[in-house]
Amino acid sequence: MKKLIAFFILTALIACSNEDQTAPSLEASIKDSSVLTGKMLSFKTEESFIKEYSDLAKLNSEEIKNWVSSKKMVSLLNTSDTSKGIEADAVPESRLVYSDALEAILNSESKVKIGDRVLWLNELNFYILPANDIDKSADELLSIKNNLEVFGQLLSSSQLKKSTTGRDVLPNENRVKTFASAEMNVSGSRLRHVVDVFNETIVLNDKIYTSKMYIRSILQYRSCSTFSCSWKEASNLRMLDSDFCQSCVPGAWGVIARVSTTSPVSGTQTYQIANWAPYTPLALYPNFYILGPITCQIYGTVGFSSMELSWY
Repeated sequence: MKKLIAFFILTALIACSNEDQTAPSLEASIKDSSVLTGKMLSFKTEESFIKEYSDLAKLNSEEIKNWVSSKKMVSLLNTSDTSKGIEADAVPESRLVYSDALEAILNSESKVKIGDRVLWLNELNFYILPANDIDKSADELLSIKNNLEVFGQLLSSSQLKKSTTGRDVLPNENRVKTFASAEMNVSGSRLRHVVDVFNETIVLNDKIYTSKMYIRSILQYRSCSTFSCSWKEASNLRMLDSDFCQSCVPGAWGVIARVSTTSPVSGTQTYQIANWAPYTPLALYPNFYILGPITCQIYGTVGFSSMELSWY
């Protein structure tokens, strides 16, 4: 009997050991998806590029930063300014926003290699760079971008059911809706919580590869000089929570993920909240829908804000 029990224990240990070896962590699997070629990441195919992007989109902001560090690359995420465009009291109705996942993959000059093509992202277009232009700076490329071939897009076609090339489009592709809370007075500082709800739809070679909905949370403080005041990113710790309607989303978007921190966060935080997945065999292109509040509690203080979010 003792031998039989020992046999089962040994079998279980071996099974667990094999499971550990065959189920690598998400971070480890992401590391193997791309290689650093010169100053940019290189992918074998469009599919491997999208897979890495989608894997990164599931991580929180700190995990993505750690992944970027492991790649030994200066990414766009390292150099971008998340408060750009929202320094004034009135936030714009819309602005250009990229996800942390996309900025992590692009180098500081917004370049990436897929197959034998080097692509440069400028605003909403992926341009193919000829061999002679690969090492040019962003400023140099801007002067010749009208001569470059467009290979992919982050295209906003909210009023169309078909793109100019005939492909189906998702309503409100790559649009952004920005919300700003009322001011919170915390220990003499004037703070506000700014939230972007945005869509990121990646089109390569005229094919929709992925469409995701994100929420970006930014805490800002009021900074004043002799002549003017503006809003800058604050470093205060905060807790976030949301209460979105779970039965309002069209089926192709699935259930909206809840934004709820279990420990205090600081800096800009980006969360994937929904992922478009067309039904088979009929691909549906429904508009996204969100309803409900997101709250921000300044950690250790009475500073609190709540905003009702919505989409177009």
